[in-house]
Amino acid sequence: MRAWWGLVAIGLLTVSSCTAGEPSEPSEPAEAPRAEAYVDGPVFAPDTPFTTPIPDDPTLDDDSEELVEALAEDGVAYALIWDYGVPVYEVDASTPGVSVTCTMEDWGDCPLEEDPVRIPEGAQPSTGTDGAMVVIDRTAGRVYDFWQAEQLSSGDWRTSWGTYAPIGGDGAGRGGGATAAGINVLAGVVRMSELEAGRIDHALAFASNKSCPDEYRFPASKTDGQSEHEPCVPQGSRVQLDPSIDVESIPNITPGEVAVARALQTHGAYLRDTGQASMSVVFETPPEGSDFYAEVAGFPWDYYDMPHIPWDRLRVLAEWDGR
Repeated sequence: MRAWWGLVAIGLLTVSSCTAGEPSEPSEPAEAPRAEAYVDGPVFAPDTPFTTPIPDDPTLDDDSEELVEALAEDGVAYALIWDYGVPVYEVDASTPGVSVTCTMEDWGDCPLEEDPVRIPEGAQPSTGTDGAMVVIDRTAGRVYDFWQAEQLSSGDWRTSWGTYAPIGGDGAGRGGGATAAGINVLAGVVRMSELEAGRIDHALAFASNKSCPDEYRFPASKTDGQSEHEPCVPQGSRVQLDPSIDVESIPNITPGEVAVARALQTHGAYLRDTGQASMSVVFETPPEGSDFYAEVAGFPWDYYDMPHIPWDRLRVLAEWDGR
Protein backbone atom coordinates (compact mmCIF):
# COMPACT_ATOMS: atom_id res chain seq x y z
CA MET A 1 0.00 0.00 0.00
CA ARG A 2 2.90 2.41 0.48
CA ALA A 3 4.59 1.99 -2.90
CA TRP A 4 2.72 4.81 -4.66
CA TRP A 5 3.11 7.12 -1.68
CA GLY A 6 6.87 6.66 -1.84
CA LEU A 7 6.84 8.65 -5.11
CA VAL A 8 6.28 11.84 -3.10
CA ALA A 9 8.68 10.99 -0.29
CA ILE A 10 11.27 13.39 -1.67
CA GLY A 11 8.99 16.21 -0.64
CA LEU A 12 8.54 15.00 2.93
CA LEU A 13 11.79 13.46 4.15
CA THR A 14 13.69 14.87 7.10
CA VAL A 15 17.01 16.53 6.37
CA SER A 16 20.16 17.18 8.36
CA SER A 17 22.40 20.21 8.46
CA CYS A 18 25.46 18.01 7.87
CA THR A 19 26.20 15.03 5.69
CA ALA A 20 28.62 12.17 6.19
CA GLY A 21 31.63 11.51 3.99
CA GLU A 22 31.60 9.02 1.16
CA PRO A 23 31.10 5.49 2.53
CA SER A 24 33.58 2.72 1.99
CA GLU A 25 33.22 -1.04 2.26
CA PRO A 26 29.43 -1.09 2.64
CA SER A 27 27.95 -4.47 3.29
CA GLU A 28 25.63 -6.22 0.88
CA PRO A 29 21.92 -5.82 1.77
CA ALA A 30 21.19 -8.00 4.76
CA GLU A 31 19.36 -11.21 3.93
CA ALA A 32 18.39 -11.82 7.55
CA PRO A 33 14.91 -10.62 8.55
CA ARG A 34 14.63 -7.54 10.69
CA ALA A 35 15.21 -8.39 14.35
CA GLU A 36 12.07 -8.26 16.44
CA ALA A 37 11.64 -5.16 18.56
CA TYR A 38 9.92 -5.46 21.91
CA VAL A 39 9.29 -3.47 25.04
CA ASP A 40 10.40 -4.53 28.50
CA GLY A 41 9.47 -1.67 30.78
CA PRO A 42 10.02 2.11 30.70
CA VAL A 43 13.25 3.45 29.23
CA PHE A 44 13.33 7.02 30.54
CA ALA A 45 12.51 8.42 33.99
CA PRO A 46 8.92 9.48 34.87
CA ASP A 47 9.89 13.13 35.46
CA THR A 48 11.70 14.05 32.23
CA PRO A 49 10.60 16.82 29.83
CA PHE A 50 9.08 14.09 27.64
CA THR A 51 7.33 12.11 30.36
CA THR A 52 6.04 14.95 32.57
CA PRO A 53 2.40 15.82 31.74
CA ILE A 54 1.52 19.40 30.81
CA PRO A 55 -0.07 21.31 33.72
CA ASP A 56 -3.72 22.32 33.53
CA ASP A 57 -3.01 25.99 32.84
CA PRO A 58 0.34 26.22 31.04
CA THR A 59 1.96 29.51 30.06
CA LEU A 60 1.85 29.98 26.31
CA ASP A 61 4.49 31.46 24.05
CA ASP A 62 3.83 35.10 23.23
CA ASP A 63 3.82 34.14 19.53
CA SER A 64 1.76 30.97 19.98
CA GLU A 65 -0.94 31.86 17.44
CA GLU A 66 1.56 32.80 14.74
CA LEU A 67 3.71 29.74 15.40
CA VAL A 68 0.69 27.43 15.19
CA GLU A 69 -0.34 29.07 11.93
CA ALA A 70 3.11 28.17 10.56
CA LEU A 71 3.06 24.60 11.89
CA ALA A 72 -0.48 24.00 10.61
CA GLU A 73 0.27 25.42 7.18
CA ASP A 74 -0.16 22.01 5.50
CA GLY A 75 -3.35 21.32 7.48
CA VAL A 76 -2.00 17.88 8.39
CA ALA A 77 0.98 16.18 10.05
CA TYR A 78 2.70 13.27 8.33
CA ALA A 79 3.43 9.99 10.12
CA LEU A 80 7.09 9.03 9.61
CA ILE A 81 6.96 5.24 9.81
CA TRP A 82 9.18 3.41 7.33
CA ASP A 83 11.58 5.68 5.42
CA TYR A 84 12.07 8.15 8.28
CA GLY A 85 10.71 6.25 11.24
CA VAL A 86 12.93 4.70 13.92
CA PRO A 87 13.67 0.95 14.11
CA VAL A 88 13.99 0.04 17.80
CA TYR A 89 15.77 -3.11 19.04
CA GLU A 90 16.31 -4.60 22.48
CA VAL A 91 19.38 -6.69 23.29
CA ASP A 92 20.64 -8.60 26.30
CA ALA A 93 23.89 -10.05 27.57
CA SER A 94 23.78 -12.85 25.00
CA THR A 95 24.00 -10.40 22.07
CA PRO A 96 27.62 -10.10 20.84
CA GLY A 97 29.22 -6.66 20.89
CA VAL A 98 30.55 -5.09 17.70
CA SER A 99 32.78 -2.16 16.90
CA VAL A 100 31.07 1.11 15.95
CA THR A 101 32.90 4.11 14.48
CA CYS A 102 31.65 7.63 13.73
CA THR A 103 32.59 9.43 10.52
CA MET A 104 31.86 12.97 11.77
CA GLU A 105 35.27 13.35 13.39
CA ASP A 106 35.03 17.13 13.68
CA TRP A 107 32.05 16.71 16.03
CA GLY A 108 34.32 15.43 18.81
CA ASP A 109 35.09 12.05 20.30
CA CYS A 110 32.55 9.43 19.28
CA PRO A 111 30.96 7.97 22.44
CA LEU A 112 30.25 4.67 20.66
CA GLU A 113 33.93 3.99 20.06
CA GLU A 114 34.61 3.60 23.78
CA ASP A 115 33.35 0.02 24.07
CA PRO A 116 31.76 -2.64 21.83
CA VAL A 117 28.04 -2.08 21.27
CA ARG A 118 25.53 -4.94 21.28
CA ILE A 119 23.59 -4.79 18.00
CA PRO A 120 21.37 -7.72 17.05
CA GLU A 121 21.96 -9.72 13.91
CA GLY A 122 19.64 -8.56 11.16
CA ALA A 123 19.23 -5.06 12.59
CA GLN A 124 18.53 -2.50 9.88
CA PRO A 125 18.42 1.30 10.16
CA SER A 126 15.60 3.28 8.57
CA THR A 127 15.79 3.33 4.77
CA GLY A 128 15.74 7.12 4.35
CA THR A 129 18.85 9.29 4.34
CA ASP A 130 18.69 9.67 8.14
CA GLY A 131 19.53 5.98 8.57
CA ALA A 132 18.17 6.16 12.12
CA MET A 133 18.26 3.28 14.59
CA VAL A 134 17.93 2.72 18.34
CA VAL A 135 19.28 -0.15 20.44
CA ILE A 136 18.11 -0.57 24.04
CA ASP A 137 20.67 -2.45 26.12
CA ARG A 138 19.29 -2.92 29.62
CA THR A 139 22.33 -4.95 30.65
CA ALA A 140 24.59 -1.99 29.90
CA GLY A 141 21.96 0.46 31.13
CA ARG A 142 22.12 2.41 27.89
CA VAL A 143 19.92 3.54 25.01
CA TYR A 144 22.09 3.83 21.89
CA ASP A 145 20.98 6.02 19.02
CA PHE A 146 22.41 6.31 15.53
CA TRP A 147 22.25 8.78 12.64
CA GLN A 148 23.12 7.43 9.19
CA ALA A 149 24.11 3.98 10.45
CA GLU A 150 25.26 1.15 8.19
CA GLN A 151 26.74 -2.29 8.72
CA LEU A 152 30.05 -3.09 7.05
CA SER A 153 30.97 -6.32 5.35
CA SER A 154 33.11 -7.15 8.40
CA GLY A 155 29.99 -7.22 10.59
CA ASP A 156 31.01 -4.05 12.41
CA TRP A 157 29.09 -0.80 12.08
CA ARG A 158 29.74 2.82 11.30
CA THR A 159 27.52 5.83 11.70
CA SER A 160 27.81 9.50 10.86
CA TRP A 161 27.07 10.14 14.53
CA GLY A 162 25.89 8.08 17.46
CA THR A 163 25.42 8.53 21.19
CA TYR A 164 23.95 6.82 24.22
CA ALA A 165 21.69 7.90 27.07
CA PRO A 166 21.31 6.16 30.43
CA ILE A 167 18.21 4.04 30.96
CA GLY A 168 16.17 5.80 33.64
CA GLY A 169 17.61 9.14 32.55
CA ASP A 170 16.04 12.13 30.83
CA GLY A 171 16.90 11.30 27.21
CA ALA A 172 20.02 13.45 27.14
CA GLY A 173 23.21 11.49 27.15
CA ARG A 174 26.84 11.00 26.25
CA GLY A 175 27.38 12.85 23.01
CA GLY A 176 24.15 14.82 23.23
CA GLY A 177 21.73 12.62 21.26
CA ALA A 178 21.78 11.81 17.56
CA THR A 179 19.02 14.22 16.49
CA ALA A 180 19.32 17.76 15.18
CA ALA A 181 18.22 19.16 18.55
CA GLY A 182 20.67 16.96 20.50
CA ILE A 183 17.88 14.82 21.95
CA ASN A 184 18.11 11.03 22.05
CA VAL A 185 16.45 9.51 18.97
CA LEU A 186 14.13 7.32 21.08
CA ALA A 187 12.72 10.20 23.14
CA GLY A 188 9.25 10.97 21.85
CA VAL A 189 9.00 8.14 19.32
CA VAL A 190 5.53 6.58 19.17
CA ARG A 191 6.05 2.87 19.89
CA MET A 192 4.00 0.08 18.34
CA SER A 193 3.16 -1.31 21.78
CA GLU A 194 1.70 2.07 22.76
CA LEU A 195 -0.56 2.15 19.71
CA GLU A 196 -1.64 -1.40 20.43
CA ALA A 197 -2.56 -0.35 23.97
CA GLY A 198 -4.18 2.85 22.70
CA ARG A 199 -2.20 4.95 25.17
CA ILE A 200 0.94 7.07 24.80
CA ASP A 201 2.23 8.37 28.13
CA HIS A 202 4.88 10.77 26.86
CA ALA A 203 5.38 13.75 24.60
CA LEU A 204 5.85 13.07 20.90
CA ALA A 205 8.74 14.07 18.65
CA PHE A 206 8.21 15.96 15.40
CA ALA A 207 10.12 17.62 12.58
CA SER A 208 9.26 20.86 10.79
CA ASN A 209 10.48 22.98 7.91
CA LYS A 210 9.70 26.00 10.10
CA SER A 211 12.66 25.29 12.43
CA CYS A 212 14.68 28.39 13.36
CA PRO A 213 18.27 28.49 12.05
CA ASP A 214 19.82 30.14 15.09
CA GLU A 215 17.39 29.72 17.98
CA TYR A 216 16.52 26.76 20.17
CA ARG A 217 15.22 26.15 23.66
CA PHE A 218 15.30 23.47 26.35
CA PRO A 219 15.38 20.47 25.99
CA ALA A 220 17.15 21.13 22.66
CA SER A 221 20.87 21.87 22.87
CA LYS A 222 21.35 22.83 19.20
CA THR A 223 19.43 23.17 15.93
CA ASP A 224 19.69 22.36 12.23
CA GLY A 225 16.94 24.83 11.36
CA GLN A 226 17.01 26.56 7.99
CA SER A 227 13.65 28.36 7.85
CA GLU A 228 13.34 31.96 6.70
CA HIS A 229 9.70 32.01 7.80
CA GLU A 230 8.78 34.70 10.34
CA PRO A 231 8.22 33.73 13.00
CA CYS A 232 10.22 30.51 12.82
CA VAL A 233 9.78 27.81 15.46
CA PRO A 234 12.73 27.17 17.82
CA GLN A 235 13.74 23.52 18.10
CA GLY A 236 12.87 22.30 21.58
CA SER A 237 9.47 24.06 21.41
CA ARG A 238 6.64 22.11 23.02
CA VAL A 239 3.20 22.14 21.41
CA GLN A 240 -0.10 20.95 22.86
CA LEU A 241 -3.45 20.09 21.28
CA ASP A 242 -6.41 21.88 22.86
CA PRO A 243 -7.30 19.53 25.75
CA SER A 244 -10.99 20.46 25.58
CA ILE A 245 -11.47 18.61 22.28
CA ASP A 246 -13.34 15.30 22.49
CA VAL A 247 -11.09 13.53 20.01
CA GLU A 248 -13.04 10.26 20.04
CA SER A 249 -16.10 12.06 18.69
CA ILE A 250 -14.28 13.31 15.56
CA PRO A 251 -15.86 11.60 12.53
CA ASN A 252 -13.76 8.89 10.86
CA ILE A 253 -10.78 9.39 13.19
CA THR A 254 -8.55 6.31 13.24
CA PRO A 255 -7.38 4.48 16.40
CA GLY A 256 -3.84 5.70 15.81
CA GLU A 257 -4.99 9.29 15.47
CA VAL A 258 -6.97 9.00 18.71
CA ALA A 259 -3.86 7.82 20.59
CA VAL A 260 -1.71 10.55 19.04
CA ALA A 261 -4.30 13.26 19.74
CA ARG A 262 -4.67 12.22 23.38
CA ALA A 263 -0.91 12.28 23.85
CA LEU A 264 -0.79 15.74 22.27
CA GLN A 265 -3.40 16.88 24.81
CA THR A 266 -1.72 15.42 27.91
CA HIS A 267 2.00 15.57 27.06
CA GLY A 268 2.33 17.53 23.83
CA ALA A 269 5.15 17.19 21.32
CA TYR A 270 8.66 18.60 20.95
CA LEU A 271 10.22 19.93 17.76
CA ARG A 272 13.55 18.14 17.36
CA ASP A 273 14.46 18.10 13.63
CA THR A 274 14.13 19.96 10.38
CA GLY A 275 11.84 18.41 7.78
CA GLN A 276 10.36 19.20 4.39
CA ALA A 277 6.79 19.46 5.74
CA SER A 278 5.33 21.84 8.29
CA MET A 279 4.85 18.91 10.71
CA SER A 280 5.92 15.26 10.67
CA VAL A 281 5.55 12.98 13.71
CA VAL A 282 8.07 10.19 14.37
CA PHE A 283 6.92 6.56 14.81
CA GLU A 284 8.65 3.24 15.47
CA THR A 285 9.42 1.35 12.27
CA PRO A 286 7.80 -2.11 12.15
CA PRO A 287 9.47 -5.29 10.85
CA GLU A 288 9.74 -5.53 7.06
CA GLY A 289 6.45 -6.64 5.51
CA SER A 290 4.42 -5.87 8.64
CA ASP A 291 0.85 -4.58 8.25
CA PHE A 292 0.80 -3.36 11.85
CA TYR A 293 0.05 0.28 11.14
CA ALA A 294 -2.75 -0.48 8.68
CA GLU A 295 -4.34 -3.10 10.93
CA VAL A 296 -3.89 -1.53 14.37
CA ALA A 297 -3.50 2.23 13.86
CA GLY A 298 -5.54 2.67 10.68
CA PHE A 299 -2.56 4.23 8.87
CA PRO A 300 -2.64 2.70 5.37
CA TRP A 301 0.76 3.95 4.17
CA ASP A 302 4.01 5.67 5.11
CA TYR A 303 3.56 9.44 5.49
CA TYR A 304 -0.12 9.00 6.35
CA ASP A 305 -1.20 12.60 7.00
CA MET A 306 -3.43 12.08 10.05
CA PRO A 307 -6.07 14.44 8.59
CA HIS A 308 -8.69 13.95 11.32
CA ILE A 309 -6.65 15.63 14.04
CA PRO A 310 -7.41 19.40 14.20
CA TRP A 311 -3.82 20.62 13.84
CA ASP A 312 -4.93 24.26 13.82
CA ARG A 313 -6.05 23.75 17.44
CA LEU A 314 -2.47 23.39 18.67
CA ARG A 315 -0.83 25.89 20.99
CA VAL A 316 2.86 26.50 21.67
CA LEU A 317 3.98 26.56 25.27
CA ALA A 318 6.41 29.12 26.61
CA GLU A 319 10.01 28.10 27.14
CA TRP A 320 10.58 26.31 30.44
CA ASP A 321 13.48 24.68 32.28
CA GLY A 322 11.93 21.21 32.53
CA ARG A 323 11.25 21.31 36.25
